[in-house]
Amino acid sequence: MQMQWNHRKEAFNTPGWHPAFDGILCQEWDPKAKKLVGPIHNIFGGTELGLVEGTHIFKKDGWYYITAAEGGTGYDHAISMGRSRTVLGPYELHPDKYLVTSKDAPGAALQRAGHGQYVETPDGQGYVTHLLGRPLPPQRRCTLGRETGIQKVTWHADGWPRLAHGSMVPAVEVPAPGDARPIERARTVSYGFNEHALHPDFQWLRTPEPERLFSTTARPGHLRLTGRESMGSWFEFALVARRQEDHRFRAETVVEFNPETYQQTAGLTHYYNRYKFHAIGVTLQETLGRVLVIQSCPGDYPSGGLDFPIDSGIAIPDGRIHLAVEVRDNDLQFFWHSEGETEWTAVGPVLDGGVVSDEGGVGEHGSFTGAFVGMFAYDITGGGKAADFDAFSYMRL
Repeated sequence: MQMQWNHRKEAFNTPGWHPAFDGILCQEWDPKAKKLVGPIHNIFGGTELGLVEGTHIFKKDGWYYITAAEGGTGYDHAISMGRSRTVLGPYELHPDKYLVTSKDAPGAALQRAGHGQYVETPDGQGYVTHLLGRPLPPQRRCTLGRETGIQKVTWHADGWPRLAHGSMVPAVEVPAPGDARPIERARTVSYGFNEHALHPDFQWLRTPEPERLFSTTARPGHLRLTGRESMGSWFEFALVARRQEDHRFRAETVVEFNPETYQQTAGLTHYYNRYKFHAIGVTLQETLGRVLVIQSCPGDYPSGGLDFPIDSGIAIPDGRIHLAVEVRDNDLQFFWHSEGETEWTAVGPVLDGGVVSDEGGVGEHGSFTGAFVGMFAYDITGGGKAADFDAFSYMRL
């Protein structure tokens, strides 16, 4: 059995209908032939919320239960549910329609709740996993992206499951099963570059040739980024970054970079995509010499226009430059100091860090990953000017 979306336009006509989400299809899978065989059945159309997708089916007490994501990944997100005596239906809807949703609770801490499935522990306790967002007030922007939640489920006399705390709105605190204990996170994580591979916390833009972007062996103990295309390029941009995991955090790095032109820049960035980022970098200015500059794209979709909050920048001495960024909810501040100093100096104004979020730029439904913080280098001369980074740290504030 395999399930997929139905693209037949005439199948459903509901208020939330969309031509790419008009029902869940089911077709038999032949494991020997390794292909789908037989007729295709449209088994579940969801509710009037629409955008039905992400289906799971499980069998319990003689019933086939189907869960589906509805409402898209924004603030109308939900898990709808149905059941049938046969896998091909027809499926009757849950009396409450939805097992999990925050769509009618705008003040709840956990929003965008949906897209999950039912699971059981070895001792038979029921839980449902789901996606969610934790928006920052007042603009309701999710800098942490789509996160994963889990809710305790109890089965009722009518044969339907419901969240154990008595509401479809997900609970913030959920009792752990059995002897399970939360995983403790370190407040500060420091990364060195002494290995042949990057720490798994780091990510970069997808490429079949990562060696064109970075190396941990070209200079032992350092991460070398080779400057490629400009900030925000969707093609070949040297960016190595890790997820933002907290609404309040600080990240630091040390960069060695000797630019030969203003077209070469390397530094530290709070980044989502080409339409929403803030970056502080070392570059060259024709009268000031080597300088620090700030480049921002505060959600300018679709143009991707840049702001320069400190204009041509501030002059800095030769040598290694220490850079830091602090994000406190919606506010972002950059800092720096030169090698041999210990006192950090704030650079530029407080910026809108909340725009580096799922909802920033294109708006709701446009993005899901959450913000990143990391190191970048670009060289739009095409010369591939390299920048060396000595260590990186991330601290929860």
